[in-house]
Amino acid sequence: MSQDNVEMVQAIHDGWSRGDFGVGTELLAEGFQWQQHADAVEPGSRRGDAIGSTFKNIFAVYGDFRIEPEEFIDAGSKVLVVARIRATGKESGIGVDQRFSFVWTVRGAKLARVEVFTDRASAAKAAGLSQ
Repeated sequence: MSQDNVEMVQAIHDGWSRGDFGVGTELLAEGFQWQQHADAVEPGSRRGDAIGSTFKNIFAVYGDFRIEPEEFIDAGSKVLVVARIRATGKESGIGVDQRFSFVWTVRGAKLARVEVFTDRASAAKAAGLSQ
C-alpha cells in the first residue's frame, strides 16, 4: 500500500513541476490540510478553498513558480518529498531556487495533509524517519 501512497504524491508533484497546481484534487481527502512553514509567503495552516487562495497569493508574488521533486521517500502512511522551488519575483525579477521538504500524510487511500519544511532533518523527523 505504501507504494500506492508514493505514486499518489508523485502524480501531484509531476503536475507541480510543470506549473499545474490544479492536478490531483481528486486525490485529496475532505478536509485536506496544508501546513506552510513560518517564513512562507502564506505561512500557517489552510484547509479547503483557503488553499487555493494561498496559491493565488504566491502566484501574485512569483512568476514561473515550479516545485520540482528530487526525491521521494516512502515512510508508510507518510511520504517525504525533497524538492526545489524555482520562481522569479514578479516585481524584483530575482530568481528563487530553494530546497524544501514536504511530508504528505495518507489516510484511507487519500491525501489528508501536507506539511512544508525548510530543512530535510525536520521533515524526516515529522515523517517518523531517522536521519
